Amino acid sequence: MKKAASYTAVFAVGFVACGVALKTLGDPSSLLPGTDSKAKQAVLASLNTTPAPMHRAAGDSVVADAAAKLEPAIVDIHTKGRAVRQAASPFSNDPLLQRFFGGQGGPPQVTEGAGSGVIISPDGYIMTNDHVIKNTATVKVTVGQGDSSKEYTARVVGTDPYTDIAVVKINTDGRRLAFAQLGNSDDVRVGDWAIAVGNPLNIGTTVTLGIISAKDRKDLQAEGSHLAGSRIQTDAAINPGNSGGALADINGRVIGINEAIYSPTGSYVGIGFAIPINDARKVAEQLIQSGKVVRPYLGISYGPLKAIDDLNARREYGLPLSSDDGVVVRAISPNSPASAAGLLPGDLILEADGQKIATTDSLNDLIQKKSVGQTLTLSITRKGQPRTVRVTLRERPAAYGQAPSADQGPQQQPDQGQQPDSGNPFQQLIP
Repeated sequence: MKKAASYTAVFAVGFVACGVALKTLGDPSSLLPGTDSKAKQAVLASLNTTPAPMHRAAGDSVVADAAAKLEPAIVDIHTKGRAVRQAASPFSNDPLLQRFFGGQGGPPQVTEGAGSGVIISPDGYIMTNDHVIKNTATVKVTVGQGDSSKEYTARVVGTDPYTDIAVVKINTDGRRLAFAQLGNSDDVRVGDWAIAVGNPLNIGTTVTLGIISAKDRKDLQAEGSHLAGSRIQTDAAINPGNSGGALADINGRVIGINEAIYSPTGSYVGIGFAIPINDARKVAEQLIQSGKVVRPYLGISYGPLKAIDDLNARREYGLPLSSDDGVVVRAISPNSPASAAGLLPGDLILEADGQKIATTDSLNDLIQKKSVGQTLTLSITRKGQPRTVRVTLRERPAAYGQAPSADQGPQQQPDQGQQPDSGNPFQQLIP
């Protein structure tokens, strides 16, 4: 009993001593060895202090400066296509089979897409790709990001499938928009920094960095079509949804409009292509002025002589057996300038206006440098005999070179080179 009482007395004395210590010393952590209460309070105070803005010297991040300059001029574009009713069932005329298989077709389907655009004027003109807004019923444009963003309904000003450039316009109600500074794509050098800005995979405006990998890439194919003219190649990451966005230099000036990637998988592999801004600007100016591009045409489809490796075929048309120079006329469009000038399938075109024709694009480049009504002088051979043919160029019809409908069967694309093979890994950046 006495032993229990002594235990109780010791416990009581200890309890009282702890209370006195807490009252005297305050924070129990001050009792821990090596702990300085004032230092701890200073640390806590520093955590609640708003840090001073980071000091950046001028030019210490040229990429960030360029991105900040360009981002406000890049927009997200969302489209909806026209509703298309699904095909009727083959059993639509049999009442009994309709009970099991249906017969009226499904409800109308509306396709949706997303891409990018570049504001090129403060009153709301926006440049993008033709394939971004092609066959759409509505085009919505989002300017800005996050809480400050605003969506507009855009009007299509004009499109040019040939160069894959289009211009849309939004009504800003007098609000002046930030717009991109357009650079000079002729000054671009291989190895220069390249900044891609757009809306990849519809996640919002994104900036990526790379270099100019090559210039003047030609004879490219994408989504079953020939990419007319030359392209800038870059390894800056671009993906579906970047179409119509900007490829810029290190100063934030737009040098190209992103258009296509080369990819066996459908995703970014480091090879992307942009339309040079000097070409895109000329097209945009015409679209804004008149809603269309007036372009001369010759009216032929053709391919390189070197693609014909069958010597018997060469003999049949009197083509050279030991040379691969020039392009061979494959077909002549009816009522075209080429038809009126007397060109025939099998003619070998060696020169145009005194310039040698080395590739399928080189002839078309010369045509596009001419104006409607001007004459193009062709040096050709027919069945091995040299001739000179003078063609007066006319305005390219609106539907010229469009893909035929299914019941028309295959046809060559006029004023273009060879068509793509199946399994072609080039693809435009369509989500």
